[in-house]
Amino acid sequence: MQSRHPMSLVPAVMLGVGLVLTTLPSPSFAQDTDPQDQGVAERAGAQLDRFLNRLQRNFQDLSEDVRRRAAEVQQRVEDLGVEARVYSRIRWDKALSDAEIAIEAKEGGVVVLHGTVPDAELRRKAVRLAVETVGVERVQDNLTIGARPAEESSPAPSSR
Repeated sequence: MQSRHPMSLVPAVMLGVGLVLTTLPSPSFAQDTDPQDQGVAERAGAQLDRFLNRLQRNFQDLSEDVRRRAAEVQQRVEDLGVEARVYSRIRWDKALSDAEIAIEAKEGGVVVLHGTVPDAELRRKAVRLAVETVGVERVQDNLTIGARPAEESSPAPSSR
């Protein structure tokens, strides 16, 4: 399975490696050796610092990207409007996809459902989906229960 963001694991792996390296005890030879060996330890420490700074920048970039995408999704939901959101929820429900339901949104988050559904269970389901939709405060149920419209019958084949 291919990931949408294959690089999304890189910061997490880098953090793990960085945490392991920072928790390891300092090597004792760095304290008891000549100044040239301490230069190696200092260079390793500087390299680790650069690594951790890059890791921090990557996490900040990732965090900003997540915030930006969440804001985009929220704006799209707000742009849809209450009527469109309720319509989408009802139309995408397989049990209700053939029901003849019209949705009317009024001020204050009031939604009115008009139309015909096959049975009381689907009526309750349509009302519940509307009530649970973002931005809906109250649902006025004007649905009636009736049979699904008969499928158009094709003319019977003539017998010759």
